[in-house]
Amino acid sequence: MDGKIIKELRLKRGMSLTELANVSGVSKSYLSFIERGKQNNPSIEVIEKLAAALKIEVHSLISWENKTDRDLLSIDKEIIDLALEMSQSQIDKAKLRQLIEILK
Repeated sequence: MDGKIIKELRLKRGMSLTELANVSGVSKSYLSFIERGKQNNPSIEVIEKLAAALKIEVHSLISWENKTDRDLLSIDKEIIDLALEMSQSQIDKAKLRQLIEILK
């Protein structure tokens, strides 16, 4: 995990390192290690705590590091809206994947 992402999200939310430590229950020193890249492989429990404290989905936090700013900016708003609508619907994901394959 890229600690720069944690730091970026923390700062965007106006949180200090101490505040994130208090909200997440992860020690300030461990957070500092993560943000400085000294700890690149935190446990899933730590990732879940940080995601909750930063108000972001775990999968988004994990996959965020694989996205470049250009990738994130190039995603069409309509596609994002559609994905959000689909995530809130009762449609089974497996059936949705089958439909996408048919449409290809």
